[in-house]
Amino acid sequence: MTTRFALSLTGIHARSESTIQATQDWERGRVSTSFLRDAFRKDCDSLLDLEERVGTDYVTDGQLTTAWQDLLTPVTSGFAGLKKGPMFRWYNTNTFYYAPVIHSELSSDGRAFARRIERRFAKGPMRIFIPDPLTFAELAIDKHYGTDGGAVGKEKVLFAYAEALNFELKELERNGVSYVQFSCPALVARFRGRPVSHDGLATLGEAVRIAKRGTGVTTGFHTFFGDASPYFPALFDSIPVDDFGFDFTQTDPEALPSTGRGVIAGVADARTTYLESLDELSERVKVVIAKTASRRITLGPSCDMRYIPRVSADEKLVRLGALKVKLEGDAT
Repeated sequence: MTTRFALSLTGIHARSESTIQATQDWERGRVSTSFLRDAFRKDCDSLLDLEERVGTDYVTDGQLTTAWQDLLTPVTSGFAGLKKGPMFRWYNTNTFYYAPVIHSELSSDGRAFARRIERRFAKGPMRIFIPDPLTFAELAIDKHYGTDGGAVGKEKVLFAYAEALNFELKELERNGVSYVQFSCPALVARFRGRPVSHDGLATLGEAVRIAKRGTGVTTGFHTFFGDASPYFPALFDSIPVDDFGFDFTQTDPEALPSTGRGVIAGVADARTTYLESLDELSERVKVVIAKTASRRITLGPSCDMRYIPRVSADEKLVRLGALKVKLEGDAT
């Protein structure tokens, strides 16, 4: 059996120091919106050039705009029935998000994500990262479907969001996006919550199925900020996606079950500036190959790389590109 290797980012990319400064100045009214837009455009140009140089298989603009201050912002600002709520810490990171507050029926015109794509950067198959139904349902403040915060209310939110996502995925496909990654930290980063049950996984799988309905995009389901192994092998049976992604700084690849699905191997730690050697990265991937018998492995960071400086994030992508070359060479 021959394993095919791909390379891709797995989330929002790091901004440069100059763009971070420009964003802060813009928020304080010191620079114009056009100045900030130019700063982001330069960041996107730089990232696109890097992706082309290292040979990523999917092109992403790194979601480097003010519209992607966090993973939930496009939903909060683009879906009907939502408004921006209080600020909370984004899991155990030093970043924050504004909680979506559900005040009426959730719906979407399908353009919340598509209008935020830098289309001029599309030089190859485009990939985008969006919040999965579970993460949205758990982080949203529900004042419409079930104010008691109980299971029934959360399930209603889950399916309402999935129905809205279906319009989004169809519009993304029309705009040239060929890969949609459902980013799901909520499944594994349950610091004070109970693990999701088998029935809960099945419900989540049905929500993902609704979101994908009538589309032909390739899909991935990427977990990070925690250990996914308690959900093996049920996760692979429950969620109807092409690829499953794991943060292998948190999940032991030895725990992986054999699968015919693709695997997104988050082998580069996106939350530290430590630069893993090719040998370190290669050893992690070789365990993934041996345990899963997957014919398609996508090499990538463990999660978004917006938590580290841009120079470190770029170098990690360079090393992942070198890893792909090495693994392909070893396979011949």
